[in-house]
Amino acid sequence: MNPDKYRLLKALRPFSYSVAVVTCGLGVALAYARDEGDLLSACLVVIAGVLLQASSNLANDYADIGLWKNQSNALSVQVTKQIRRNFYLGGLLTLIAVTMGLWLVLQVGWPLMLLGLFGVLGGYSYTGEPINYKQRGLGVPAVFLFTGVLMVSGSYYAVTGHWSSQVVWLSAPVSLLSASLLMANEIRDYLEDQNFNIQTLTVRIGFEKSKVIYVLLLISVYPLSFYLFLQGGVRDLLYLLPSLAFVWQPVRLLFNAEGDIELVRLPPLTGRFFMVFGVGFICSVL
Repeated sequence: MNPDKYRLLKALRPFSYSVAVVTCGLGVALAYARDEGDLLSACLVVIAGVLLQASSNLANDYADIGLWKNQSNALSVQVTKQIRRNFYLGGLLTLIAVTMGLWLVLQVGWPLMLLGLFGVLGGYSYTGEPINYKQRGLGVPAVFLFTGVLMVSGSYYAVTGHWSSQVVWLSAPVSLLSASLLMANEIRDYLEDQNFNIQTLTVRIGFEKSKVIYVLLLISVYPLSFYLFLQGGVRDLLYLLPSLAFVWQPVRLLFNAEGDIELVRLPPLTGRFFMVFGVGFICSVL
């Protein structure tokens, strides 16, 4: 296991912030599309979303401490300390985000607090016991729900103060891409996770099947967006066209064999596609 992954900048995983920016941004955009936007609430929602994404990234490595404790050398001690520092910083970022969330609760009501608690619990449970979605191979569907559907719907609720089933449906394309970003990480880490007996979805079903699922998650956003257009939820599909120039680059990397160094580029390229498609999708609903 590469100890460099625990360095603060790498542990923060900046490329993954496209998830928070797009999902929270979509919820805010849908509120404005219905003439229910509020600038201060919108800004707090997006900032809190990014802070929670950063916190989740830092906290998710905490489960690796057990792997390093089994090694009695100076490097393992140093890495363990770094993981703990990252975990505490993640806690601080969560506290700041929660403070922002409490202000929003005062504006729209206590149901938002329940949504927030559900989201925090879901984020912790990705690697936290006793649930540990990652180890159970449930990380991909959990990310679809918690960092996709819940982030979009929760952001909309935080700005407007009410729930919308249509917003849930409109969250589906970006939720699929949230799941694809995690799948990209699992494909990159396949051999490492297999070696350490980390039972991710990719380890459970195999490298080749995971690549198929990854591609399906990526390309399914286009027919789904077309369906939402037919239903009147998406107003202009032309905004999605620029993203077509970015979808083939991560897909091309899948021709590499498991463990190939080129696969380290899969998550950031997926994140870039997520951002381009996500911004286009936000524009398409306004």
